[in-house]
Amino acid sequence: MKHGNRTAGRWWWILLPPLLLCSCAAYLNQDATRQFAARPADISLTVFPVHVVKGGKLDHDEALARRVAEFLRAEKLAQPTVVATLVEIPVRWRHNQAKMAQTSARAFAQHVKETGLQTDYALLGEILCTPDERVIGVHYFVCDRAGRLANGGLTNSHWEEFQTVKPANRQDGCEVLTRMLQRIWQEDKPDS
Repeated sequence: MKHGNRTAGRWWWILLPPLLLCSCAAYLNQDATRQFAARPADISLTVFPVHVVKGGKLDHDEALARRVAEFLRAEKLAQPTVVATLVEIPVRWRHNQAKMAQTSARAFAQHVKETGLQTDYALLGEILCTPDERVIGVHYFVCDRAGRLANGGLTNSHWEEFQTVKPANRQDGCEVLTRMLQRIWQEDKPDS
């Protein structure tokens, strides 16, 4: 009987990655998501400094933003422009990564809505770390000019990109981020 209870108590772990993905998609605007999926191959994209969240403290990393932009340009996924503008998002550490992503996504959307964009879209990456900078999660958010959330992603140790890279620091976290962008954006990549 104990064996059955132990097995029954663990079945929900199978559902965790799909649940996280669904909760991540909950903050996206459906119209903006459809428009992003139908985007031309040469969209212009503002890339903000990557947020590195270490134990509740926020660090803005422009070098990682440049790395993301170089990747997007090389893969012909966008025409990126890196900006030094800091997006100040109040970080509230939670046990629920999906809620953290949702909070950051909405704050980013509000920032874009209030400040405006010179490009078609804006991208913000977010790397969640322990205080010693061991990566435990990666998010990204894309807004259109109106500040509508058009695309986003969330990953952690349950996802292939994370398991492949085994991120030990922010640079590895950026590698996870670019792999996420490649997988998700290649799936719906518009014709050139």
